[in-house]
Amino acid sequence: MDITKNIGLKIRALRKQKGLSQAKLAEMIDRSTEAISNLERGISLPSIETLVRLGQQLDIPIHYFFDNPLTGEASRRCTEMIAELQTIAYSLSDEDLEIAVKQMRAFKQGRS
Repeated sequence: MDITKNIGLKIRALRKQKGLSQAKLAEMIDRSTEAISNLERGISLPSIETLVRLGQQLDIPIHYFFDNPLTGEASRRCTEMIAELQTIAYSLSDEDLEIAVKQMRAFKQGRS
């Protein structure tokens, strides 16, 4: 998956996790709804300025958009779920994140 689509999926997952419409997010970062749609669909790559605005308005570090690129032949749904997990992880406290990781490890061991 190319970086444009990867970043778009992360923007969409973050927007949905925050309960925002495309129109509301566009208003928050002074962009058009069409621009948000194009970003989320991987049609256009956001500028650094747009990424900074997204980070500021959504309380996410800018490196979130570049960390752990979603690669490989995973299905689109799988890729979206991974992006959602990353988004959720950034919103948790250190203590809650540790609990979540332990739960995921236990779940994985139970499925093995």
